[in-house]
Amino acid sequence: MSKPGSIPWLMSHELRLFWRRGQGKSRSGWLLAGFILSVWMVMSFFMFQGLGPRLPPPPYIEGSGDGLALAAIGVAIAFIGSIMMSGAVLAAVDAIYTRNDLDLLLSSPLPAWRILAVRSIAIAINALPIYIGLLGPPLLWLSIFSSPLWLSAIIFLITLAFAATGLALLIVTGLFRLIGPKRTRVLAQIFSAVAGAAIFIGFQFLNLNRRDEDGMSQNEVARTILSMDLDPNAWWQAPARAFTGDIPSTLAWVVFVALLFPFGVYVFSRRYVSDAAAASAMGSSRKRVADVRVARVRGGLMPTIIRKEIRLLLRDPLLLSQVGLQLIYFLPLAFILFRPGSTMTLDEAAFAPALTIISSTLAASLTWITVSAEDAPDLLASAPVHARLIDRAKLLAAVLPVWALMTIPLIVLWVRDPWAGAWATSGVAVASVCAAMIGLWRRVPASRRDFVRRRAKGSIMAGLGQGVVTLGITSSIALGVYGLPWMALLPAIVWLAILGALYKPTPSIAA
Repeated sequence: MSKPGSIPWLMSHELRLFWRRGQGKSRSGWLLAGFILSVWMVMSFFMFQGLGPRLPPPPYIEGSGDGLALAAIGVAIAFIGSIMMSGAVLAAVDAIYTRNDLDLLLSSPLPAWRILAVRSIAIAINALPIYIGLLGPPLLWLSIFSSPLWLSAIIFLITLAFAATGLALLIVTGLFRLIGPKRTRVLAQIFSAVAGAAIFIGFQFLNLNRRDEDGMSQNEVARTILSMDLDPNAWWQAPARAFTGDIPSTLAWVVFVALLFPFGVYVFSRRYVSDAAAASAMGSSRKRVADVRVARVRGGLMPTIIRKEIRLLLRDPLLLSQVGLQLIYFLPLAFILFRPGSTMTLDEAAFAPALTIISSTLAASLTWITVSAEDAPDLLASAPVHARLIDRAKLLAAVLPVWALMTIPLIVLWVRDPWAGAWATSGVAVASVCAAMIGLWRRVPASRRDFVRRRAKGSIMAGLGQGVVTLGITSSIALGVYGLPWMALLPAIVWLAILGALYKPTPSIAA
């Protein structure tokens, strides 16, 4: 065993807290994760068994073709890095505001820098499982069927998490110095959501504007991209070269991360005690005024609960803005769909899977707010009504706003292409209901102020399963809308099986 107070001892404690948040109270989540990972291992084996020998082995450092490939890899790295930094910003804010261990930290005989260094390392490690799970199997098979240099990509992902964490620590410390503790908490949450989508939105708008200005078709855009003369040895291609196994670039990247991460930890730890003290002293300036009015219960139990949930959401502007931030992924599509005189550079069928994903994401968030973040669960548990009726009302309260929001784009699709509109409507309905049911079955009690950190505090296995279900539904809708309805049955079988594995009966309360 590690010596109490040592870095391994503290690290084991931090990681234990992380896994306790993820696994919940049931071991079925581990079985589900193992099943999903096994299926992905098998699927990726058959995919890369034939694809791996056809790929040119890395590193890619010669010719414009290699430069174009590195540029595509660089975009993917930027997207993954932005998501990692988004999570690290939230974790750093959590360390200042919600860990509530400042008194213990100051009274312990351990140096504060050691505890904060371990906590920062844990933040970086906590960002890795999802990406190692998704990219690990393909990279493993590529290292077998193509080149062992692909294993350097796994090393790059690990160091990327540490680089994103170091940058996030600097950002949070800078925000605290510039705008103070009260505004930092709100702005950091909004910044983390925007940062996670900034790369995606930026490239999409750039792509759409270029097509509109030049009047080029998709094939012409593809030929233009292929004709670009990109230097694979340019400085801005260094991360992509490190990802693909270029030894000098890999060493330079590791040195860069080895400087950035300790510097971020150093700056963060120097100001942590004063920042945490300021945050703990921060009180709410709002005064609650008792409302003498008593709202009538009109229309029965279900309409009353639906009105209550929607009213609570509308009364919380911060929570409403955080939910609305998820719609920024829809902006490039809305720009095409609703723009007057649009030449519709995207096929109408492409909107069906896109609306499906957006509906699933919004429904999952609203279900978390209405179910997991219930403010008075004991009151509902003691009410003389059946628990299933309450759950049914909360499920409707989560999906009805999604359906209302999707009404206009669905009407536009029905007008432009009834076939695409029909599949999009089916995808929106099925994806939102499935996401709501998963959130209902796999609820984890939490507070509404933890909305941004719901993935860290919730079940990792349920989140992974929900992602697979959403991907399966989206694949079925995409295959169906593009004229392959029979092929759509294959992913449908997979996501229905995962949905069944996620089922967890709700304890009933007799009336």
